[in-house]
Amino acid sequence: MLEIKKDTAIGITASFLITSALVWNTFLGSVAALLFILVGGTVIIFHLHRTLLGIQYNWIVMAYPILALLSVLWSQYPEATFRSSIQFILTTVIGIAVAYNIKKEQFFVGLSCSVIIIMALSLVSNRVETNGMTGETVLIGYLGSKNFLAQTASIGFFVGFGLFYTLAKNKVEKIIGLLSIVFSIAVLLKAKSLGATVTSFGSIFACFCLYHFSNLAITQRAQKATVNLLYLLAMCVIIFVYIIFGTPEFNHFMVEIGKDPTLTSRTLIWAEGDKAIAQAPILGAGYDAIFQIGNPIGDAVWKIGLVPPGVGFNFHNMFVHWTVHFGYVGLTIYLLILARLLYNIRLIACGHFQKSDFIPVAYFVFFISRSVLEVDWFAQFTLAHVMFCFCWIELESSAQKAKKLNNKGNIS
Repeated sequence: MLEIKKDTAIGITASFLITSALVWNTFLGSVAALLFILVGGTVIIFHLHRTLLGIQYNWIVMAYPILALLSVLWSQYPEATFRSSIQFILTTVIGIAVAYNIKKEQFFVGLSCSVIIIMALSLVSNRVETNGMTGETVLIGYLGSKNFLAQTASIGFFVGFGLFYTLAKNKVEKIIGLLSIVFSIAVLLKAKSLGATVTSFGSIFACFCLYHFSNLAITQRAQKATVNLLYLLAMCVIIFVYIIFGTPEFNHFMVEIGKDPTLTSRTLIWAEGDKAIAQAPILGAGYDAIFQIGNPIGDAVWKIGLVPPGVGFNFHNMFVHWTVHFGYVGLTIYLLILARLLYNIRLIACGHFQKSDFIPVAYFVFFISRSVLEVDWFAQFTLAHVMFCFCWIELESSAQKAKKLNNKGNIS
């Protein structure tokens, strides 16, 4: 008979309730938000000292939430900005509290259970919608949109894989991990999310490559040079692709292969984002100030996206989206966050990549790879942002261990 210790049961239950509140957020609304705050707040209260230390050590995770609150001072919609920024701060602090006070295997078991339930119910719900940009009928389940459903399924895939492959301590946890993988893949396929499916499997494949690369019998100097070259090549490809978007040559190529040259209206949405940036280039429009009814740019983007005014929406590009919100100050912070993530991945890839690093590395590789076409992180009451906090802390811990080993060993 499987025995579960009291602390383990509490950790799994708290994780299940917190993550369930987030995955059901778009369906249950304020009820889900209240559950998230109550359970997350309880974790903070019972572990206040450790949570405060976590905030201090991971201050960069708090940079956007604090900037969001400050943006009340220049936002055209200060009430909306204040409300959203407080929610953003609460979500971030709870994410840090969970990472510091709940063991990762407990958190991932609870999260996997949440994902299994929402994925299974979404599969049998037959809740679909017609994509306003493409006319395609897609599964949305109980998450309100194809993008959020695919995003949650991808997270469930990473967590289930990590649980099954490395973290599970017994057969029950392995089965939970396997079920999370199976249901997540089934949803990705039924939601017809080719991009999320390809990048999900690609991220896991990248982790295997880094894991085996880390164990190659070559010097750390050679490993670091190789990773630096890969980063440089990836940057060149991203810059090249971004530059050619919207050019006559690109439009002609997309038409020739039967695809939409606007990338399902993304290039048109980015053009509206450029207008907003031109109006407030330094500090931006303020957090959550664009997508308010009556804002000309927000109204234009809703119209382009063929969605009703007032629904949650974004600029489908992390760089554009956060420059609109926080100006070039916000863009600089985002680039620093990316630089830190890539630096940490480089540290553990050079001789110290462990199987336990699969979840945080796969998570960040996945979301970085889609950052030019989607907006995922830094939003209140979302699983993606809580996972960002958790995986950031996990990756920081692994990177610091790798750095110490480097200093003791070969090349720092």
